[in-house]
Amino acid sequence: MKNSIIKSYYLTLLTALMLAGSCAKDDPINEQQNPLFPLSVGNSWSYVGTFYDGGHTDSQTAQLGVLGSYTIAGITGFALNEYKKGYPISLLENDKDGNLMEHFFNNDKLVHTTIFFKKNVKKGDSWIYKGVFYSDITNFTDYRIEDLTMTCVTTDTIITVPKGDFHCVGFSYNEGKQSNGEPENTMFYFLSENIGIVKYILFEHVGGMTYYSYDQVLTNYTLKN
Repeated sequence: MKNSIIKSYYLTLLTALMLAGSCAKDDPINEQQNPLFPLSVGNSWSYVGTFYDGGHTDSQTAQLGVLGSYTIAGITGFALNEYKKGYPISLLENDKDGNLMEHFFNNDKLVHTTIFFKKNVKKGDSWIYKGVFYSDITNFTDYRIEDLTMTCVTTDTIITVPKGDFHCVGFSYNEGKQSNGEPENTMFYFLSENIGIVKYILFEHVGGMTYYSYDQVLTNYTLKN
């Protein structure tokens, strides 16, 4: 399995938030009171992630947190990574409809705004999410943007993780393209209202076969008022 590549995809896609150019700090207000991904500085989530490679597994803990808020080019949002001048950054906000919006900037200029997750959806609804992929997760200046078709796969399913049972909305998209036209990877996210990401799953497609390559499950979380 291409574990190093999978790790790169996971780190860049799940957080979807890299480091930024010059910003003025501010405190944005969430317009949506019951978001799928609650945004307040200090919110944090703990996970156990497991890589699967044949009969072998490799588990490790992972942390996700809202570390700050910034205003760039007149747009204010929350960041999951520490601010670092001169680097690209994604700022998140929940709009009035409850959609998780991602604003991606480079050199203090807005590159695009895209819907990451939609709040009020029906099974089968889809939209284009602009995913940012970094070629080297230690150097965030080299990236590409790919149009991904995000699809709602379920509007209410119970996901059981170490933290408990959660009613979740599920989303999926394919990433990359092989020579035979098949995707390289398929990702699934399961989010619970007012909680955030409960579970993440990655399938890898190799040689006409599909492998369950990685999952990440919620073990604890802290949400600020």
